[in-house]
Amino acid sequence: MMIYRILFIILFLEICHANSKKDTIDIVAQQFKSVGNTTTITGNVKITKGRDTLNADTVIVYTDKERKPISYEAKGNVKFTLITDDNRELRGKSKRLIYNVIKDEYRFYDDAFVQEIGKPNTLRGDEIILTGDGNYADVVGKKNAPARVIFSLEK
Repeated sequence: MMIYRILFIILFLEICHANSKKDTIDIVAQQFKSVGNTTTITGNVKITKGRDTLNADTVIVYTDKERKPISYEAKGNVKFTLITDDNRELRGKSKRLIYNVIKDEYRFYDDAFVQEIGKPNTLRGDEIILTGDGNYADVVGKKNAPARVIFSLEK
């Protein structure tokens, strides 16, 4: 049984390479379950890839026929740190996150909050969409809780 878990973890780490870079992904959780092209990771999930981190109650990884990740969905107590292509550090939280590997797009849902570390730049809304390069952001609020954006103007 232990050998099966070790083989599963090795296989899972291999499929998590979303691009040609040789990144190492470290996943710690209480349970891993793979059925078809879906892997469900539950119980205090902690994922680290380089300087990026993701913590959640549950993470679901959807893969294509070659077992390469298409998207990741995190649910429950989602907290994250993302480093953009231009080396800005973003930290935040939401109740749900979906990462589209192909588009390199993050979608944060339900009381989403993102802040750029070292600057007052802050996004808050019911839905926040960000690209991995940090060049695009869209913030949507609710009727009774409008979206809020705070940023500094560079001189």
